[in-house]
Amino acid sequence: MTLRRFLLASVVLGVIAGAAVGGIRALVGNGEAEPPSPTPTVVPTLAPETETPLVVAQRFADAWEAGDVPAMYDLLDSGTRAGLPLAAFTEAYAGFRQEVGVTAIVVSVSGEDAQRVTFRVRLETSYFGTLEYATAVPFVSPEQGSPRIAWTPTVMHPALTPGRELHGVVQRPARGAIYDRNGEPLAITLDVRMIGLDRSRVFDEETVTAAFVSFGFEEDEVAAAFASPLGQRHRVPLGVVPDSRVEEAARFVEAVPGAVLWFEERRVHPLGPAAAHVVGYTREYTAEELANRPDAGLLPGDRVGAVGIEAAMNDVLAGRVGARLVVTGGDGEPVVLFERAYVPGEDVHTTLDSALLQAAHEGLAGLRGAAVVLDPRTNAILALNSSPAFDPNAFELGNEAAVTAFTTSDDDPLNDRATHGLYSAGSTFKLVTGAAGLAQGAFSPADRIFCGAVWYGVDPPRRNWEGERGELSIAEGLMRSCNPVFYEIALTLYNEAPGALPDMARAFGFGAETGVEGLYDDSGLVPDAAWKQAIRGEPWYPGDAVNLGIGQGDLLITPLQLANAYSAFLNGELRTPTILAGVAPLDRGVLPLESQDAAHLRAGLELVTGTRGTAGWVFADAGYDDFGGKSGTAEEAEGQAHVLFVAYSPRDVPAALAAVVFDNAEEGRPFAAPLARDLVLAALNPGGSEEETEEEESP
Repeated sequence: MTLRRFLLASVVLGVIAGAAVGGIRALVGNGEAEPPSPTPTVVPTLAPETETPLVVAQRFADAWEAGDVPAMYDLLDSGTRAGLPLAAFTEAYAGFRQEVGVTAIVVSVSGEDAQRVTFRVRLETSYFGTLEYATAVPFVSPEQGSPRIAWTPTVMHPALTPGRELHGVVQRPARGAIYDRNGEPLAITLDVRMIGLDRSRVFDEETVTAAFVSFGFEEDEVAAAFASPLGQRHRVPLGVVPDSRVEEAARFVEAVPGAVLWFEERRVHPLGPAAAHVVGYTREYTAEELANRPDAGLLPGDRVGAVGIEAAMNDVLAGRVGARLVVTGGDGEPVVLFERAYVPGEDVHTTLDSALLQAAHEGLAGLRGAAVVLDPRTNAILALNSSPAFDPNAFELGNEAAVTAFTTSDDDPLNDRATHGLYSAGSTFKLVTGAAGLAQGAFSPADRIFCGAVWYGVDPPRRNWEGERGELSIAEGLMRSCNPVFYEIALTLYNEAPGALPDMARAFGFGAETGVEGLYDDSGLVPDAAWKQAIRGEPWYPGDAVNLGIGQGDLLITPLQLANAYSAFLNGELRTPTILAGVAPLDRGVLPLESQDAAHLRAGLELVTGTRGTAGWVFADAGYDDFGGKSGTAEEAEGQAHVLFVAYSPRDVPAALAAVVFDNAEEGRPFAAPLARDLVLAALNPGGSEEETEEEESP
């Protein structure tokens, strides 16, 4: 009978995996789990003539831990060795190690005499977690000489009795794809054709570098490939070869020593920078992360979502490695030593629109800023862009030069300004101030408030941005974005209902995460008296209140919050935005506004885009008369101002809403309102094209 009968079937791998959540105590012969291993017995080194079974067992255990199979073989009794050649013994332990995926082994010895010597084994494995078990060590005591081990496969594992074999099966899931609302891929795992370097075949680095530059790569990219820490014979990728350049690449590789082509499974982001922040990218697990998750079926090289949907939905996209270690054969029932259910990676379908993402990316034009497009009927996010952007494929391909450029850029392209950029709301917040004044009963739609060139309600007096406009209703105050109107409302609320304005801001969703499932976003800040006292140890002054009334001071919002706040106003209730297809928005509270008050404010937003409004030049004057919206400019502490615009259409039942922010008002003022308008039009007319309109300077 050969040893193979006792041992291992071929491992059914095709995967690299890791262990399950939590370790497992493998079964001993009677099927019951053993208790934790005791402290190993320390055995002094003795002369051969005084060796005991404990000493021999300890020597065998030490050799097993060290992988010294010949030393283990020398401790077998002569009868065992006569029927078991060293090559077969070596193969048995190599097969056991491979089948179980052993990465580390600890063997301790306990026992009192030759009849009661036990190995307590702890195996760290790549696939089946931590296996712990005890197995008896049989000895023979020759008439002369030291005791020796009467080895059988049960020394490796007690379940390997005659006729029994150990089988390991591992299933590794493929990462699911991310799709837009039309089924277009936003992230997908494909076999892609790579071009790169085999540096062992390069004899003239300068010539090869010049060749790759002529092919289209940057010189610093090629230099980074030459400097890669990978081995000289390891292929270093430089980029993906598109189908249109396959023949050209084949000729290039034939002509350039060291240039190589190969296929490799990679995560691909078809829209590149246009969906970089919202979709995200993947990265390799760090060594620390792998060490902290020994039972998750992970090995070096496995990837995890780093940011965006790739990160937030990682568990769904990645699935879970399945693993099963079982002993079969002989007369007994199969004994399952370890089992973790396989969970396939699932595709994630989103509400995003590829065409809108591309339009927003192009409209932001590389300037610092962000754009968010929602469908206010469902609160679905159609586009979410931050600028400047980056190419997520650089992270997937390990393009060190490009990644370094992104991480060191002063423009901070890795920052998702749409969800984590914190801005003063500026005049876009005047909608909230008007709502608070009306809801509190301090003002009515019929009231007129003087819009003077200078407002004297606090010291020092404050100037209006465009001079005196006379008596205005709140709606007309929105139309002309008159600061004194909203200063007056804020000061009145400060005196009569101090918490009313901050409370209304929170009712619109400011000061808290939006609750969108599938993304992470910042909560921003709504300042009030309690906050200022706790953080700064100061009281809340009238000046703080009037600053808040025009969206300045310590108020901080994200572009996603801004879009969601206006969507809440149009629908009368705050909801969570959605980005995952099939996920309904959650209701977070009805806005405390009477219908006539809401109608008055909405009329004001529609006056903004009319011929008399601050944005008439972009809308009514250009032929777009079915819009509402609001502009905003806010000054930062450093002195730089940013510009914001929110637009929606059609007026009766808004089906698209866009919020746009440019960090630098001087750069972005000519583009904010036109971009918001064009994104709304694109959302209302998917696949269509709008006639170009002449953009004029804002008055």
